[in-house]
Amino acid sequence: MMSGSMPKDFVAKISEALSGAERRGIYVTAGAGSCDLEAQQFGRQPLEEEDVSGGRPHHLESPPGPRDFGVHDGASRLCYFLDGVQSSREIGRIEMSPVVVATVAATIVNRCDRRFTRMPLESPPVVVQAVILPRSAGDPKVEAFWDLLIEAGFSQLGPDDVPSSPHLVLDSAEYMSEADPSDYVGMRERSLVRVRALRERLEGGMLRRWEGDDRVLDSDDWIAVDGQLKDIAESNRRALGLIKSVARPEFVGKDVAMLLDLEPGMRTTSFVPDWQLRRNLNEQRTSWYLRMWPRQRGADALGSLMRIEAPRDTGPEMIDEISRWVMAERAPLAKPDSRWPAMIYPIHYVEKLLKPLVQGSERAYSRLERQLATASPANASANGRN
Repeated sequence: MMSGSMPKDFVAKISEALSGAERRGIYVTAGAGSCDLEAQQFGRQPLEEEDVSGGRPHHLESPPGPRDFGVHDGASRLCYFLDGVQSSREIGRIEMSPVVVATVAATIVNRCDRRFTRMPLESPPVVVQAVILPRSAGDPKVEAFWDLLIEAGFSQLGPDDVPSSPHLVLDSAEYMSEADPSDYVGMRERSLVRVRALRERLEGGMLRRWEGDDRVLDSDDWIAVDGQLKDIAESNRRALGLIKSVARPEFVGKDVAMLLDLEPGMRTTSFVPDWQLRRNLNEQRTSWYLRMWPRQRGADALGSLMRIEAPRDTGPEMIDEISRWVMAERAPLAKPDSRWPAMIYPIHYVEKLLKPLVQGSERAYSRLERQLATASPANASANGRN
């Protein structure tokens, strides 16, 4: 489906469900308008680092410390770049239950002969939109509105499904043992977690399709994924995760001082994060930090650090080579993005492609806002008296 027509179809389905809810006496109170839920996360740790526990990592090289990996010669085997973006907002609430709409988009870009082209991965779709409700919290009005959304054409997503429908309805309380329907703030935060999970699932599906592509299997090309390596097949080990925000270092004790003092063009010794050690072996990755640029004026000592994830069996020599590839990808600068000191240009390029896809849907929500403003219980009573 073309992304240009998707916002209209999405809004029309929600509008149909809202009209059905009003006829049943279920009113969705107008929400926070154009409030961007992602923007409200400012000042908190980045979503991709929420699992960090602050425990001691397992060091893979001894002794732990800085390493000089040599000077890059401009060469890089990073030829594919995967990124996803998300945008979510609260359009209203059913009593204390927030009704959140979200748009996620993801794509893989291939760079050949210094030119970027999108890979023709037609499934899963590049853009997915969703309505998120705390269905499992037990509010019968929320359950009824969920059913109306299904009737209007929305699809549900199974626990292991890759998004294949452009319009979904998701349960923000599905994996909560004791969901409190009166916890408005908690339900809204859970909605944002579900949006992130939806984006990661979309990205994971694309990564698996990349891993099975004949062009990839017959080459030595690698892929750089923005964020952690959530899903990588054993059949293909040529994927890197680039975590550009280091809000909470994986190190503890004196190792933190070593990280803060790391010089530009140097890396740390490799390690497995503590929180990964407690997971299934398939979830463990080899990580290391890389100082991309000198400390920038006005930024703290973590500002130009990148954490790199690679397959678990990646050894020191390969780590040095990968580090040189990443340093070679710094040019051109990823400006004007404020994260440019820890961001490679190809990822910046992919984000520029994707952001219009999620931002374009914002304009379509004004119709829903007008409908919600005129469908309140107070307005219904006033219309009945006239």
